Amino acid sequence: MSERAQLRQAGSFGRVVEAYERGRPGYPEEAVRWLIGAGGRVVDLGAGTGKLTASLAEAASETIAVEPQHPMLLRLKEVVPGARTICARAEAVPIQAGWADVVTVGQAFHWFDRDRALPEIARVLRTGGHLGVVWNVRDRSVDWVAELERISGSDNSESTRGSMSKVAHFGPFESHRFRFTQVLDRDGLLAHVNSRSNVAAMDETDRRRVTESVLQLVEAHSAFAGSDRFEFPYITQAFRAEKA
Repeated sequence: MSERAQLRQAGSFGRVVEAYERGRPGYPEEAVRWLIGAGGRVVDLGAGTGKLTASLAEAASETIAVEPQHPMLLRLKEVVPGARTICARAEAVPIQAGWADVVTVGQAFHWFDRDRALPEIARVLRTGGHLGVVWNVRDRSVDWVAELERISGSDNSESTRGSMSKVAHFGPFESHRFRFTQVLDRDGLLAHVNSRSNVAAMDETDRRRVTESVLQLVEAHSAFAGSDRFEFPYITQAFRAEKA
């Protein structure tokens, strides 16, 4: 994907705030605990509508959510009223040096300009602090999930997740996987699809085509028969590394 196309996709989230909030899952409690350890002060970068921030606000003593798209940040303030918020990018974080015990990134690290963001993350962290990065990945071993991904597009974080061994300013990453499910209804599934960056960036004709294909999947597959609600399986991939 070209840099221009990537920026266009990243900027599409502000147009699908309600779909994002309704259709995207939170994070397993054990994954959040693993990410932050004993950290009391946490900065959550690329916080979106607060899917990770909500759990951090309960687990940490202080949480600052940083999100560059104002519509997303406004929704976060409603969802997580106890969190402090800043409208800013990961590449320029207006937080004093050494303030944070942990910096977290949920579902957003692949959008960052690492050459600029990693020095900023390291600056914000105290000595001995660490970076925690996490993605909820749709479980493609389930046949209908694989078909949903064929319809709506593959996960654009895959190459980043596959390269999470070591980055500048940090020691080697350790990793852990967690399995969990999100309970959705049909409208929630459509919201999930429409919140995907590649779908949000489509024109109206292409989005309608995707929606119709998803509805056909729901009508045809046995996983959706006999109930208004169903389980959407995920694998949460979490990584953490100490500041060098």
